[in-house]
This record gives sequence, structure tokens and C-alpha cells, in this order.
Amino acid sequence: MHKVALLIAFGVLILVGFIYFSSERFFPEKSSQGAQSVEIINQWDLPDILVEVSGISYMENGKIACVQDEDGFIFIYNLESASVERKIEFAGHGDYEGIALVGTTAYVLRSDGTLFEVKNFENNLLKTNEYSFDFPSNYDFEGLGYDQKKNRLLLGFKSKTEDDFKSIYAFDLDTKKMKDQPVYKIYFNDPVFDILDMKPSNKMLQPSEISINPDNGKIYILEGINPKLLILDSTGIPEKLHVFKKKQFRQAEGLTFGPTGELFISNEGNGNSGNILHISLN
Repeated sequence: MHKVALLIAFGVLILVGFIYFSSERFFPEKSSQGAQSVEIINQWDLPDILVEVSGISYMENGKIACVQDEDGFIFIYNLESASVERKIEFAGHGDYEGIALVGTTAYVLRSDGTLFEVKNFENNLLKTNEYSFDFPSNYDFEGLGYDQKKNRLLLGFKSKTEDDFKSIYAFDLDTKKMKDQPVYKIYFNDPVFDILDMKPSNKMLQPSEISINPDNGKIYILEGINPKLLILDSTGIPEKLHVFKKKQFRQAEGLTFGPTGELFISNEGNGNSGNILHISLN
């Protein structure tokens, strides 16, 4: 009887091991229609404190400023040493979703639309100002990017109140006011979305980040739920939609560019380590 029990237990262990190691083959993570793999040039697995990294912004000397969606800290991550050099407190607990750097000032976006202006964020004399806006409570803000040419911040959200298009708003850095109307509207019936082979709806694009490529001035809009990257020209006209594999981008939340257009995307851990990927779209 004892021998039979041991054989059963051994058999169960073999079965569990087989299922575990072959699960990716038989039960692959579902990707959107038209999904393609991209070249990952380099990958940095982030420490536990950044498992929920939600926004990144390139600094200089191979450093990236990061925020995560629980605590009011800016984390300075060094790509060369693959470590967090510093963490800078700017506010209390909150759902922080994006960061953009403008000189010595960091702007951090909370999901309710509150914008934190953190002046002199790299030294001990930092000062934080808050800006709140009169948006409906169901506007779930996630994307924040700096438009240097027009001296403004671009903001995106995942709200499903708009049936035909997705709006991008702008915060004027001269007046410190939000524009009343969207500066860009991305219509779901645009041919750029044909690759998705689905009925036009809000599910086509649920932005998690916005950034402008300094090399060509184009606007990049990232989605993490069904990972994809929409590229607009400098006037806001859709040009190209890249649909990513879930296997490579588990939850793409952050997007930033190096000084010559190097593309970095960060992923929340979602059961694994968070990471930063240097990728090529070619």
C-alpha cells in the first residue's frame, strides 16, 4: 500500500512538472490580432520596489526617472549599474501613472488627473505644487509626455465615455492651465486600426503612456492592456500601429526616449519582476 502511494505521488509530481514547463506551449498568453514580436536590444529586471513601475522618463548619463503606482517617490535608476541610485519623496500614497522631466522639474501624473510639479527634484530643496482639473471622476488618467516644441504636457486617459475617438489633452507650462478642448482626437475608424480586425470602439486604444520622439517629433502612444504602440505624426495624424506580443510586454506602462531616439518601454511585473526594455521597431 505504501509503495502504491509513493508511485501515485511520484506520478502526480511528474504531471505537475510537465504542465508547468509546457504551459507556455499549450496555453500561450493571448495577444491581439496582428501581434508581432519586436527586437529586444537590452533588458533590465527591476527590484521589488519597482514591480509596479508605471512611468519612466530618460534623464542623462544613462539614467531613467521612474514612478510606481503606490508611493509618492521618484526613483533614479542607473542603466549601467542596473540599480536604483536614489529615491526622492514628493508626495504621499497615491496611484501615480506617469512622469515627464522638464529641465530640473519633474511632473508626475496621478490617475485622478492631479498633476504634481516637483521643482529641483534632484536636490534637497525640492518644492512640490499640485494642479487639479475639473474632469469627470471616471477619467482614468495614465499617459503623460513633454512636448518641448510647444512647451506643454500631453495627457491621455483610459475613460470609456467617448465612443468614436480618444482624446489627448494638453497642460500649458507657461500659463499652468489645462486646455479646455482636446489638442488631438484619435478616431477609432481610422484605417490605422484595420490590423486589429475588430469593430471600432474604445477597446481599440486604452493609453498607458505618451511620449514624443526627439529624433523626429512624432507622438508615440502606448497601451498596456492589449500591448500596442500607436505612432502619430507631429500634427496628430495616425501613421502606424505596432501590435505587440503579450509574451514580451506583460503590462507595458512606461515609455521614454533616449537623446537620439532610443526607445525604452517599462512593464509592470504582473506576477514577475518589473522591467525596462530597450527595443527596436525595425
